[in-house]
Amino acid sequence: MGVAGIGIVGGAFLTLLALCVGAALTFWLERALTPAVGAAQPLTLDQDVQLGHADRWMYPAGPISALFGVTAAAAVLPFGPGLIGADLGIGAFYFIVVVDFVVLGVALGGWGAGSRNAVESFYRITAQLVSYVVPLGLAYVGALMMAASLSTTRIVEAQSDVWFIVLQPLGFILYLITGLMQAYRAPFYEPLSEHIGGGVLSAVGGWKALLWRVSLAGLLFVVAAMGALLYLGGWLGPWLPGPVWMLLKTFALMALMLWLGRRFKPLSTAQMLSLSWRILIPAGLLNVLIVGGLILAGGGPQ
Repeated sequence: MGVAGIGIVGGAFLTLLALCVGAALTFWLERALTPAVGAAQPLTLDQDVQLGHADRWMYPAGPISALFGVTAAAAVLPFGPGLIGADLGIGAFYFIVVVDFVVLGVALGGWGAGSRNAVESFYRITAQLVSYVVPLGLAYVGALMMAASLSTTRIVEAQSDVWFIVLQPLGFILYLITGLMQAYRAPFYEPLSEHIGGGVLSAVGGWKALLWRVSLAGLLFVVAAMGALLYLGGWLGPWLPGPVWMLLKTFALMALMLWLGRRFKPLSTAQMLSLSWRILIPAGLLNVLIVGGLILAGGGPQ
């Protein structure tokens, strides 16, 4: 096996290890901090669910697509210098694209299940994607402007003097809110809410339920990890090894997101769209203007 082959195998192993450990710890943390609703609701793992009108291909493709998206997103998360599955020059852009394969998974699984609640998940998660995708992108833009790079490794290295949360606290707050939307956690879990019986999650069991459990727990983990990279300096920190700092920041950010989410009542899809277009997008544009001014004034990383 050549050097390139060893690199691919090592990167794949690192990605799967990080995702499995992160998903397991995330599931434990979420059950300890929040009620078992939405993405954390109980699932039937010991037996499959038989649906008479389920599509033969679309129904099982749902959790597979979701797990693929989360795994592919984890590949560009550096947990230390050189500890990354795939160090892409466009890692941040790649992450934004592939992580939303979870939306595709819910769409495939919901429509393919053929049940009323599952199909309702399909409609609601598509509307939620529309509500968060623009302000989430603006939350990324501020950090990318400061780092002058799309590389996740370079974004961390650019914070060696000062973390980006210090320079753009508004962008960090914007990421907290839109990250919760992207992870479908309270108060933004309408596509999987109890009002529609859990949506697509009400129509799965057995191996499909297991894949959904790993995918949804892993989704929160990778979203929090990306927030730690963009605003908290990633693996950077004194005394402790880089991977320890990365995990500590990721789970601290995750705990903060879950705690904040519990402070508010669940929002409907219409309320999320209103919040996005009236508050989050203007805040994101303001943050970009502030960051641009800081860069012109020489206040960013040199």
